Amino acid sequence: MIESEKAIEIFGHFREHCIRLKRDYNTYSDLFNESSREVLSKIAPTFFTDIADILQRDWILQACKLSDPPESKRKDGIHYNITVQLLNQSLERMGLLSTEISNTGRSIVEYGEKLKPARDKYIAHFDYEHQVQGIPLGETSEPELLKFIDDIQQYCDLVGEALGIGPLDFSSSGCAGDALDLLMHLKRACLQAQ
Repeated sequence: MIESEKAIEIFGHFREHCIRLKRDYNTYSDLFNESSREVLSKIAPTFFTDIADILQRDWILQACKLSDPPESKRKDGIHYNITVQLLNQSLERMGLLSTEISNTGRSIVEYGEKLKPARDKYIAHFDYEHQVQGIPLGETSEPELLKFIDDIQQYCDLVGEALGIGPLDFSSSGCAGDALDLLMHLKRACLQAQ
């Protein structure tokens, strides 16, 4: 496979991962915001607290994958990870890595690095010291989160343009049967029960 075909294949998988990551962010944001707090608490507070926790843990895991090293060495050899760094290496070999792509990619990796302690010491492994001492892991601010969301869209658009595929807006992900429909039905049920 020639370098450009391989880069396009890697990028396709990378962008699909980013689309799922954005969809998960949208689902979480739609469900767990101030306007839906009351109805979720009335219907099934424990269930929705559990779902929020599950979504947060998965978010950390999936976001960190983007900032992993481009390869992992294992007993059976080297395995490639579909990451910002792997894509940037491919783009650089092809002479397509721009400063803007590099800077946006670096920002994505920096965000992932902030989350890695939570992934490595709580989600992927259950670190005794951090559990006993109750040390917070992987904290970021809301502005950092929103920048990350913007960065994955911008990075995918820039790389898509560099590879000749073009941009793809994945900022919204609503469809029939999504979290907004669930909330609509839950609110309706609460009103009818009153």
